[in-house]
Amino acid sequence: MQGSPIGSPFHFQTMTQDRPALIHPRLHAVFGIDLRTLALFRASLGSVLLFEVLRHFGDLSALYSDWGVMPRTWLVQADTAWHLSLFLINGTPLVTGALLAVQALAALALLLGWRTRLATVLSFFLWGWLCNRNPLVLIGGDLLMACLLFWACFLPWGARWSVDAALSPEPPPRDHRHLSWGSAGLLLQVMSVYFFSAFLKSGVEWVPDYTAVYYALSLDRYATPLGSWLLQFPELLRLLTAFVWWLELLGPPLILLAPLLGPRLGSPLRAVLMLAFMGMHVGFLLCLELGHFPFVSLSSLSVFLGAWFWDWRTRQPRVQRPVAIYYDLDCGFCLKTTRLFQTFLGLQQARISPAQQHPRAKGLLEANWSWVVIDHEDRAWLKWSAFVALLRYSPIFGWLQRPLSAPALEAPGNLVYDFVGRHRGAFAAVTAALLPERQEGFVPGPRWQGVAALFLVLVACWNLATIKLVPAGVQQQLTPLFQLLRIEQLWNMFAPFPLKDDGWMVVEGSLANGDTVNVLQPGQPLSYGKPHQLSQTHRNIRWHTYLGRLSEKEFAAHRLWFGKYLCRSRNADKLSEDREHRLMRFNINYVVETTPPPGQPTHTEQRTLWSHECFPLTADSDDEAKAP
Repeated sequence: MQGSPIGSPFHFQTMTQDRPALIHPRLHAVFGIDLRTLALFRASLGSVLLFEVLRHFGDLSALYSDWGVMPRTWLVQADTAWHLSLFLINGTPLVTGALLAVQALAALALLLGWRTRLATVLSFFLWGWLCNRNPLVLIGGDLLMACLLFWACFLPWGARWSVDAALSPEPPPRDHRHLSWGSAGLLLQVMSVYFFSAFLKSGVEWVPDYTAVYYALSLDRYATPLGSWLLQFPELLRLLTAFVWWLELLGPPLILLAPLLGPRLGSPLRAVLMLAFMGMHVGFLLCLELGHFPFVSLSSLSVFLGAWFWDWRTRQPRVQRPVAIYYDLDCGFCLKTTRLFQTFLGLQQARISPAQQHPRAKGLLEANWSWVVIDHEDRAWLKWSAFVALLRYSPIFGWLQRPLSAPALEAPGNLVYDFVGRHRGAFAAVTAALLPERQEGFVPGPRWQGVAALFLVLVACWNLATIKLVPAGVQQQLTPLFQLLRIEQLWNMFAPFPLKDDGWMVVEGSLANGDTVNVLQPGQPLSYGKPHQLSQTHRNIRWHTYLGRLSEKEFAAHRLWFGKYLCRSRNADKLSEDREHRLMRFNINYVVETTPPPGQPTHTEQRTLWSHECFPLTADSDDEAKAP
């Protein structure tokens, strides 16, 4: 069976299980990715994707249905025709929720490595379609997620620690090394985020003033309590500004080319740079409300984890010790379970055998109705204790062995095992349907790699056009294709400099009985003063982004639909009764606070963005609005 067949213009040599040699070891050192690292990348990105999809259920009606702020009739007018979306087939929350449920299952399959290729392609398209359903709530993490899922379609990231690898009749490639156009595209994509962002950060606030972090943390709508606290250390903020800009500019070429220095210098340098980028994102996470962007970025940076790490873990003495797992020969479900444990725990040294072929294991199985694990010291373990014993030999989850071996967990663990044992017929039926043995093509073929090679060039041209090193006409020609795939990218985070106009929204409404109310925060007194810890007052990053964009002239046309949504949501239960408390009219106001240079006082200005009537006098409209 072939390992990593890379038929491409690079003329990479096909790697087989018996002959893993490479014609171009330097190319492999720079653009190759260890299959175990790809599995880590799959698990981490799949976890973030699953969490984000589940979070969308909380705003299903308000942000992704015709009842909310972006009905389909308005979306098709406001957005490009190339942003297609399956979510446009129906505008009801029920259908949107059904599609989100499918997307969540695809993300779970991706996390577990079940039908990995199908789950990857499905996750990529569903994520792009979800992004297209409401472009006003998108953040950088959404676009980066789409780009990473795109490149993952060309990679064998299900070849390790996956259901596919555990149950395939033919094993995945034995050689951990993988080199392809897909791996080169992924590594370049991850570093493009920083490299092109550094070029777009052209304001003097970055270099030479080094005040950009000060301005970023002065944006109260983004700054966390820790970020606001750091404003009292101006010199530290200057150092952090220099660190971010120079790391983003010099880090990408250094981390990509570091392996050319050889394993003794290159591997440590790449690891240090990877940790530096990760540390930067941890800082973002602690100081700024950026949604899931830091988590997606941390997942992407994991692809630079070298084989040295996994080799170090597998060289641990406890990991190399032999261990035997015995299952009931008459139980196909039991065999699948042991193979899954072997794969996900990384127990390559473990031997799996039917208990009936081993007298000692047979006696223990029949006496205790349990699988049997015999460790390197010839001790036998049963039920829950057998699972805990296996953890001891895992290079990945060995750290769990000590806490899970607590005596208090043994009884509940055995109860779970006994429950599964009593119903193993039902579990066998389910696993036979969901987890059949099936041949997996772990490594994408030459045609897929040809497509990856083409897009590597196209994405490079697109990003170079953003910094004007390629004619703008090239990007214009690529725009329809990139919009269709939802991989158009502009890495202009805090570029050319952080915003200096901060602010908060206040919606002052009038009820039928004449009372004045706070529409955005029902039950709270109306106030135009800055809320304490402004970044913590928003429902989530989606609403945070949406309300911020409504304050910009570019998105002024969307204010009408926000007004219609506020009328519907506030008056939904007051149309037939409690009419005196119906919301009749309101003004959408925005208090702008300009960030001054360090040490100078701030200035605020109140602007009325929109005035809305929920119950107009005209008979042909359910509400009306006007710009002030």
